[in-house]
Amino acid sequence: MKYCKLRGLFYIVILVAGVCLAACGSHSGKRLQGPPESIDDLRQARLGTWTESGEEYYLEKLFPEAKFVRLDYLSDLVQNLLIGKVDAIMIQRIMADILIKEGMAIDYFPDTLCSVPDVYAFTVSERGRILQQQVNEYVAAIDADGTLDSLKRKWLEGEENDRVFTRAESSGENGTIVIGSSVESVPYSYIKNGEATGYEIEILDRFCAAYGYKYKLITSEFDAMIASLSAGKIDIAASYIEDVPGRDDNVLFSIPIEEGCCVMVYRTGQAVGGGFLRSLGRKVRATLIDEDRWKMIAGGIGVTLVITLLASVFGTLLGFVVYLLYHEKHAALNRIIDTSVRFLQGLPDLILLMFFYYAVFGNVDISGTIVAVIVFALILSVSVFIMLKSGSESIPKGQTEAALALGFTERRTFLKFILPQVVTVFFPTYQNKLVDLMLSTSVVGYIAVQDLTRVGDLIRSRTFDAFVPLIIASLIYFLISWLIIKGMDLLLKRIDTRNRKPEQILKGVK
Repeated sequence: MKYCKLRGLFYIVILVAGVCLAACGSHSGKRLQGPPESIDDLRQARLGTWTESGEEYYLEKLFPEAKFVRLDYLSDLVQNLLIGKVDAIMIQRIMADILIKEGMAIDYFPDTLCSVPDVYAFTVSERGRILQQQVNEYVAAIDADGTLDSLKRKWLEGEENDRVFTRAESSGENGTIVIGSSVESVPYSYIKNGEATGYEIEILDRFCAAYGYKYKLITSEFDAMIASLSAGKIDIAASYIEDVPGRDDNVLFSIPIEEGCCVMVYRTGQAVGGGFLRSLGRKVRATLIDEDRWKMIAGGIGVTLVITLLASVFGTLLGFVVYLLYHEKHAALNRIIDTSVRFLQGLPDLILLMFFYYAVFGNVDISGTIVAVIVFALILSVSVFIMLKSGSESIPKGQTEAALALGFTERRTFLKFILPQVVTVFFPTYQNKLVDLMLSTSVVGYIAVQDLTRVGDLIRSRTFDAFVPLIIASLIYFLISWLIIKGMDLLLKRIDTRNRKPEQILKGVK
């Protein structure tokens, strides 16, 4: 009878889940069976759009009955379009032309649906207002003398081979400004041959030379760039930022440097031929060989390894020191440690990372890599502390009493007899924590660090291929995890108490 009731409950849960999925599917938009013949065919279709973009703002007004799929990257929009997860996307005509030239199986309706101004963003501060005024003056000046039109022809109308970033020399007598960009929007700001380039970047480079500024360019996720701007970490944001109503409450905008014409792009279903292997070969070449992108991947691996290694060393030492303090059994200190441990345990890694970068070190000129090391060292130290505490409590008290009777001090007893046993028992857990630490570093792109994951995103934004960069990143993460586990296995063999000789154990006993 009890089994029948459980089975009945299981069927009810499945039925409710099916109803919920059906309800969700009923609002999923009208799926097109082929390429649309007109824009009217898209009124109730599934439309892809950038999150919090000007395209999203106007798309919701133009197609109120459509189902919207919001994504963060142009490469993700293109991939979802090509595999049929969305029926159309609205992007700039310039970007659509670039995608078509690169062989994407797409086309677009010639009608311009809306125009969105491309602007720079500044912090709401005295310094931000000064820079806003100076940039506005400079853009107006080069617009008047024809320089802006020349730059538009080179970057927005020319071929990729013609898009050469000519750097200007600056005296730097007026100091240094920090420019932030996600470098994911060809041809406005993107990575080429391992360096940031594009229409927006060259304008700012010339501006800095004209007004006597040196500049430092920081690349990060778009959301992190906006957070950096609000926190004062950067002075100017240049990443195809669109001036739409309601956005000027928290930042300052420049006058437009370009009026982008938005068009509706759809899949034609006629992909470039060549077979699977030839297509895979092109993708691998685009990911690794073209523009020496393997160097970017190597740099990303180096950043990931540096953060993992330093955080592992400092986190382990910090957790050990905190436990030694806890072992002294001072009531007030122990309450502080317990509270701190519970607090750190209750926060997601990304939230903690951004809190330290934007709040704790908000007014400090410190690199994102150092902040990442500090945060992940704290996270690991909590795990090390908990392992030591739980392991010590699991060892019979008779061992401690026996060691004290032999003349050992309490601290020496812990280090010589208790700790080796705790390490042996919890070492597999510690191994897993190190692997988890390494994998968790994949979020450091949110604080302007170009690790392996962030580099993969940048490559995807150039190649518009998700498969090869993700496979390569997965294989590299797997290899690093395997090396960590193998290295820790060798270390365990050296410290395992079962491998110690009797004379080593009794050394120091009188």
